Amino acid sequence: MRSPGPARRRILFVETFGGAVYDDRALGQAGPAIGGSETTLVRIACGLAATHHVDVVQYVRKEPRDGGDVRWHPWSALRQLARAADAIVVQRHDELAPRLRRFALRTPIFLWNHDSIDYAELPPPSFKADREALLHGLAGITRLCLSPFHAANQAEALRRQRRLPGPPSPRIRVIPNPVVVYPPDPRPPLDRDKLVYCSSPTDRLPMILAAFAAARAEMPSLRLHLASPRYDPIREEDLPADRDGIVLMGSLPQPELHRQLSDALCLFYPQWVVPEAFGLVFAEAHALGTPALAHDFGAAVDLLTPDERLDARDLGAVVARVRAWRDGARPQVSANPALTLEAVLGQWRELLG
Repeated sequence: MRSPGPARRRILFVETFGGAVYDDRALGQAGPAIGGSETTLVRIACGLAATHHVDVVQYVRKEPRDGGDVRWHPWSALRQLARAADAIVVQRHDELAPRLRRFALRTPIFLWNHDSIDYAELPPPSFKADREALLHGLAGITRLCLSPFHAANQAEALRRQRRLPGPPSPRIRVIPNPVVVYPPDPRPPLDRDKLVYCSSPTDRLPMILAAFAAARAEMPSLRLHLASPRYDPIREEDLPADRDGIVLMGSLPQPELHRQLSDALCLFYPQWVVPEAFGLVFAEAHALGTPALAHDFGAAVDLLTPDERLDARDLGAVVARVRAWRDGARPQVSANPALTLEAVLGQWRELLG
């Protein structure tokens, strides 16, 4: 139910994701398994709808829909919606954000980034990057990042891509993802032999499997439960021939995923290649009372306790940490009040007006 009162500011979210169509129905018991950034967009859009007029235009949507007090539109509505908006938030698309200035001359435009950048994969410095930096500066684009690590990562990546030193420096604002969990009631007892991995397998899974194999060689009762987002599933062929102790769960709706996490010894995340921009799965595990075991980099530094971080390249250290936690040294963790949905929505309302 929308609140009465003066005219409500119109907020436009622009989703360029080319995968499945999603909307407010993605949340809850019957929701499909979508990625963390898509889930966050739904939560923020629906949460802001209590105080704002919220439209979401999606690249892959064919038909409009009203749901969650939000209007979900096909891509063909973008130009008209941009002209009417009081603020525009573009999901991930660096080139599109400044182009929208043609239709919204005075409207604040934000580029909402969700991924960290691997410096080793950056192209050589170029005048094209200088031109893009200038366009973003002239268009007044503000980049939204998810953590202090993420903001520093974005700024450094942009600097490395440029050939010319100096201004304009990128405008960057940090707003974390909200953390919403579905704790099972009653909470199940701790399963000391259960490890859970529930992220994309790309560039990560071999390290997770190698660490689990090392741990299970010394603790044969350990089990590794694997879940993954629907857009990047873990497949049978991704697993070793010897699958003893490995439980492939597929893509799970959030309530079921959180049930699996709630009784685990830990979120098992000893990979050292892809730093998390925010680490939503770390924060969700904490909100469920489950510690994470992760490499000491990326947003893990911002979110996790020192006891949860280590050099994941050292398999002996990983095995020792798992053994210590099984034997009673498992750290006590809890939800971060700054990451509740209402706290994060407060930051968005302050940003958007």
